[in-house]
Amino acid sequence: MKRFPELSATCIMPKLTLKLIVLLMTGGVIAGLVGIALITLLHQIQQAVYAISRTDGVTFRIMVEQTSGIHRFLALLSCGVIGGLGWWLMHRFLPKLVEIKKAISSAATPLPFCTTLLHGLLQIITVGMGSPLGRESAPREISSALMEQCIRRLHLSSDERKLLLACTAAAGLAAVFDVPLAGALFALETLLISFHFTAVIAALICCTIAAWVGSLALGGMPTYHLPELHLNQALLLWAVLLGPIIAISSWLLQRQLRACQPKNRQNPQQIFISIVAFSLIGMLSIWLPEILGNGKAGNELSFADAITWRYALALLIGKWLAVLLASRGGAYGGFITPSMMLGSMLALILACLWNSALPEISTIAACIIGACVFLAVQQKMPVTAIVFIVEITEVTPHIIMPIMLCLLSALPTQTYLQKISSS
Repeated sequence: MKRFPELSATCIMPKLTLKLIVLLMTGGVIAGLVGIALITLLHQIQQAVYAISRTDGVTFRIMVEQTSGIHRFLALLSCGVIGGLGWWLMHRFLPKLVEIKKAISSAATPLPFCTTLLHGLLQIITVGMGSPLGRESAPREISSALMEQCIRRLHLSSDERKLLLACTAAAGLAAVFDVPLAGALFALETLLISFHFTAVIAALICCTIAAWVGSLALGGMPTYHLPELHLNQALLLWAVLLGPIIAISSWLLQRQLRACQPKNRQNPQQIFISIVAFSLIGMLSIWLPEILGNGKAGNELSFADAITWRYALALLIGKWLAVLLASRGGAYGGFITPSMMLGSMLALILACLWNSALPEISTIAACIIGACVFLAVQQKMPVTAIVFIVEITEVTPHIIMPIMLCLLSALPTQTYLQKISSS
């Protein structure tokens, strides 16, 4: 199945002139500063909503776990009110929202600055309050919108505009996660769908600068700290068997997400639907606090082997339902970390089932594989997903072999499911 045919067509890459290099560096600085501002805002919102200071070692997971169930419910109820009203007002009164991929593909569909800015801020506010979606879309969108303003004033060619927007958007991802190489690959594999030499150099310039600028304020530590992993031959076989299960799960989630999308976002009833949807998420969080936020809370538990398979099953179901409810409520957000959490929980359950009767495998390694492959399949970016996982965990490169084996069984399954869905 061809993705984004308007992007897959052959295009002429612009020459890397001094002017373009300076603009790519500027895009990296913009993305880095936007990343710093948005993550700082996110942390301030979390502290204000959950009334716990983010001192050293206090993560969002600890914050939500230490608050009462009623506190979490009220936080999500408020999140539904703010998100529902905010996005309804945006769709009702501001210029139409334009997706980054669509803006990159055609100069006739520029990113509307005010709409994109409000859209990104609402994502950060709602994720900070506990929305179960990801935080990474906001810095990509706002960084690109700012670069769009520069492009308009400089009257660049359509190919130069495409390259700059794609690299700046990917730089937003690189800045907030401190993943320069994964950010560059995201631009090439997902946004430009090209590994032309010029595109590679441009993406590396922009994303490296963004990650460096972001690290000045956000720190350069890995997102997850892993113990030493023990890999064996049994893990390789298990990984091959895991692939089709992840592909089927991802396919099912994608179908459900499409079904949950609001039909008319300008209808005032969407505000009420948002309040109800987030109230239900709040009720789930009374028993499952780790479903709140982008999914890092769940990953911290699975990557540390700190939960049983029963609680992992509860978190898998809870996070799955929370993501669907948020989508039905009209919320926006990224799916990188939510996909990782779903994959890690599914892998933990299946690893424990395997260990009950077969040669033991590392459950932490299994969770890393599950998180990476679910992300790769869900977001259709296998190369980026592998590098992203390595960069945010600093895991041993030996984990790449079982991840590749898992992808070798997952991707054909995904292709088959897409084929029968479209027929």
